Amino acid sequence: MRRRTHRRQVYPLVWSVLCGLIVVLGLMAGLFLVSTDVLFVLLFIGAMIGATVASSRWSKARDTTRAAKAWKAVGTVATVIAVMLASAGYAVLLGPAGPFLLVILGAASPPAMRWFGRRLGHLPGRRRSGALTTAELCRHWQDSYEALRQATTAAARLRIVEARQHYLDELERRDPHGLNAWLSRNASAAGDPSRFLAGGDPH
Repeated sequence: MRRRTHRRQVYPLVWSVLCGLIVVLGLMAGLFLVSTDVLFVLLFIGAMIGATVASSRWSKARDTTRAAKAWKAVGTVATVIAVMLASAGYAVLLGPAGPFLLVILGAASPPAMRWFGRRLGHLPGRRRSGALTTAELCRHWQDSYEALRQATTAAARLRIVEARQHYLDELERRDPHGLNAWLSRNASAAGDPSRFLAGGDPH
């Protein structure tokens, strides 16, 4: 179980490092090889798109402080701008096929993989939930709410509902008082119970 958990932690780390290197190289190419006029246009468009995405995420975020939301919004805008500049840089270096490198990288990202899994109703169930840390269980609980909304078949929805029940059962096993405290505070189906729970590894 620990080995599987280790793999789940390694992939996001490897992807983040690889993504960071590719984006930085593309960003440098964009800053030095793209004309100033085009750069200003890309900055403006990226800021507008980033602000739109950040605004949407802000309205959907729950159980999060305003300061945390603000930092996430700034990070979202900066990320969109960086990706657009990197795409322009790779377009100069590799031609029209350059930006597709970033598309492929995005499709292989951990969030994208989770999204594909949610569409199919693939979530950690009873056997694997015991191997997750408390923080991971809370994250899966939140992700599974969106998965339930996006599920396309009755079978997928059933798998997700069962998985969500397993998450709650495991959280209750680890910290019954913390979970009850969260539930008594008008807990939402998409809420984050982590601040009420004692973080820890599975036993």
